[in-house]
Amino acid sequence: MILNKIRIFFSRIIDFFLEYPLVLFFIIMIIGLYYFVSQIQLAIRQRAVMRKPSNETVQAFIAQVKRTIINNHPRSWNSLRQAYYAVKDAENVDFELRLKLCEVLQKKGVNGVHPPRQPHYLQNEEKIKQAGQEGEKKVAYALKWLDRNRFKVFANIRLSDGGEAQEFDSIVIGDKAVFNIEIKNYTGNLTIDQEGNWYRVVNGHKTGMENPVFQVKRHHKVLNNILEGKIPIVDLIVWANIESVIEGAQYSLVKVIKVDQLTHFIENYDEGRSLSKEETAFAISRIQSSMQKS
Repeated sequence: MILNKIRIFFSRIIDFFLEYPLVLFFIIMIIGLYYFVSQIQLAIRQRAVMRKPSNETVQAFIAQVKRTIINNHPRSWNSLRQAYYAVKDAENVDFELRLKLCEVLQKKGVNGVHPPRQPHYLQNEEKIKQAGQEGEKKVAYALKWLDRNRFKVFANIRLSDGGEAQEFDSIVIGDKAVFNIEIKNYTGNLTIDQEGNWYRVVNGHKTGMENPVFQVKRHHKVLNNILEGKIPIVDLIVWANIESVIEGAQYSLVKVIKVDQLTHFIENYDEGRSLSKEETAFAISRIQSSMQKS
């Protein structure tokens, strides 16, 4: 039934063009003209990229390649490869654009184009991101063993007190306090000097690192505003690398502990009065209502 309808449809189209051949001629002319113009535009964009690689010329070239029918001929492929390798390692062109050009050419069937090398700063950012994710997993696993009848855990959330939203690694609501947890996960050892400066020591090489205390205090302020100053907050910096040696933790303005100490510390925290069920419910409700979408 369907095949018969298709046959009838194409039969009518053929009959139409046989009756009106000029229509078919003009359609072919338009397609040919579009192909001819697009090839000229591609050549212009290609020369611009090879002469002066920039974000603007590469963006225009990518858009033109997407619109253009690429000839299935070695000469066309070689020409496009030359244009790509003119920008592949151009540091003044964004890495994301160079990678996108590579992907577009590969989809068009151009062989011999390989992704650009990732800049060192992006490699470092990716390593830091992966380390952070691994640290969050370790802390999440530790918090998993808290007594659910006593503690409520929030992980990787954004909160706002009406101003700029802040990203919190973990928040634990307990029967004594709310724990504001900042996670750090690095290789090597940690040293904190008497002035509160933080250093990483890797294979005997000591390098400075950002002190996270300001970030923790900023989160504390936002969290305290959300809780309307009614619930005590305990700030913690959790070092997720259990193989590290931490020296000078007593000099930190915020308590620093390793992840393998976290559960014990929270469960045995015994300062101040116990919170009522109404207060813990209030804290949970206020945090849930202040959560922002990522």
